[in-house]
Amino acid sequence: MRVQINEKNEILSYVKIGDLNNSVEFNGTIPEEFWRSFKPTLYMLKNDVIVENPDYVAPSSSVPTGPSDVQNIVMQQAKTIVQMQSVLMQQSKDIAELKGANA
Repeated sequence: MRVQINEKNEILSYVKIGDLNNSVEFNGTIPEEFWRSFKPTLYMLKNDVIVENPDYVAPSSSVPTGPSDVQNIVMQQAKTIVQMQSVLMQQSKDIAELKGANA
């Protein structure tokens, strides 16, 4: 098996067959849970043995629950622009009617 590791010897990815860029060969015993539980950096190489990484921190999967503050500002500005365009169109119609009445 070939494993890709970072500077902390954390295993980033692996292949059973083939090669990975910047990978190293691992021929030692592979823990049974490795195959079921693998996540990048959850396991590491320590003294040529695959062990669970004691410093592993699961990535946060923060899914936005709604629009961000910036998105809210942009949506409000778009709404204001549409309203201003509507007012300008009405003013243009009013001016055209006034010109037609004075002719």
